Amino acid sequence: MTIPVRLDTIAAAAPEASDGNVGMPLLAVEALTVEFAKPRGIVDALTRRPQSVLRAVDDVSLTIAPGETLGLVGESGSGKTTVARAVLRLSPPKAGRILYGGKDIADLDANSLRNFRRSVQLVFQDPYSSLNPRLTIGSAIGEALRFHAIVPAPEIEAEVQRLLLLVGLAPEMAERRPRQLSGGQRQRVGLARALAVRPHLLVLDEPVAALDVSIQAQVLNLLKDLRDELGLTMLLVAHELGVVRHMCDRVAVLYLGRIMETGTADEIFADARHPYTRGLLAAVPRLEPVRRQRKPVLDGEIPSPMALPAGCRFRTRCPRAEAVCTVEPPIVRRSPTHAIACHFAET
Repeated sequence: MTIPVRLDTIAAAAPEASDGNVGMPLLAVEALTVEFAKPRGIVDALTRRPQSVLRAVDDVSLTIAPGETLGLVGESGSGKTTVARAVLRLSPPKAGRILYGGKDIADLDANSLRNFRRSVQLVFQDPYSSLNPRLTIGSAIGEALRFHAIVPAPEIEAEVQRLLLLVGLAPEMAERRPRQLSGGQRQRVGLARALAVRPHLLVLDEPVAALDVSIQAQVLNLLKDLRDELGLTMLLVAHELGVVRHMCDRVAVLYLGRIMETGTADEIFADARHPYTRGLLAAVPRLEPVRRQRKPVLDGEIPSPMALPAGCRFRTRCPRAEAVCTVEPPIVRRSPTHAIACHFAET
């Protein structure tokens, strides 16, 4: 179905780059470390116990090229959302830096920061909590258009209708409130609101985790169509590899704040080398029958981030762990795009 929407009124332009920056990544995360201090209790104060620090992200580096979709995958507590929040300048880094369009986002002045906030938009995991229940859908989207002066005031209503059509919703939805919509419809509204300011980079934080499986496929297909039509760049945060399989160009697998493996989607799904990545792949539901008595693909619990294992972070759960794993693993490169942090990546 052809959607009657002017793409030039929706898609954003990429940040300006000089001739010397041709081919530069839109987003570059360099050696990012993010820590959170644990609140001190009365006992801590009386005993003068040092304040505990949780290292949520540890020396993470990744890049996203213009028009590319990168999937950031890992179990709950792996640090995925913290990376996303750091990219949005919501969680200040302890070390490292984040470059957007070649500029360090920590050094942006007020005007540049405003442009950055408009160019990089977040789509939340829970579409209901991200919408004001007192506002109609049209008012929620119109607020973003009005605040950023995207279109003149007389054109806001028409622009809202075009945005709703773009995400597959009828224009009449503008008069409804969030409680009158299904979960899938609310997520489409959240997406329309994000697109209203014509962003270039979308940060998608578990965008389908709160939806039924049948609706998940619809939303993911919509995201893929919008990316292709509008030339959007995306950082997709997910806790299972099945969600990103047909959506992402590249995948980064995160565990306890460290990247275990990165590669193109084909490399990760056809030739995964890290035991953790293989465990996540084995956990993806399949249609073919399997024996019910098979062993769990990932044994044990994730260690506390307050007491991280020495050496390889995954060694306490890894079926291949040996004494050498207590030493920091090397980064093994099987191709220019495929890297694995494991002592046994070549076997």
